[in-house]
Amino acid sequence: MDEFKIKIGDREHYLKLKKVAEGEYEVVSEDSIYEISIVKRAKKTSKESHFRKENDVVYVDSVIGGIVLKISKKAGTFVSEGDTIMTLIAMKTETDIKAPEKGLLSKIAVYEGMIVEKGELLFVIDTK
Repeated sequence: MDEFKIKIGDREHYLKLKKVAEGEYEVVSEDSIYEISIVKRAKKTSKESHFRKENDVVYVDSVIGGIVLKISKKAGTFVSEGDTIMTLIAMKTETDIKAPEKGLLSKIAVYEGMIVEKGELLFVIDTK
């Protein structure tokens, strides 16, 4: 059974999700049990975002699996939207990872030479 913490409005909820059959799930929320069916899956957008913003903080994830080739900016510096923060390499192809917004580069979660997976956190920007 997978456990999740979700936020609806200002309230956090803890859920347990158990797959019982294809498209059928059992959800345990606080002291209630719900049986749900997935009727229609949400369509993926053609351009999936590689970052998320929560409370003026932008979390940037890797768009590919690869190796961190170069880190161009240091934590603690201010960056502009579009600045190259780092470069990843996979299958002899270099991919620049750019700042999606301006702000303080508050954390770099990787180091040069590190192998990263697609979706892994690379860096954090405080936009406040």
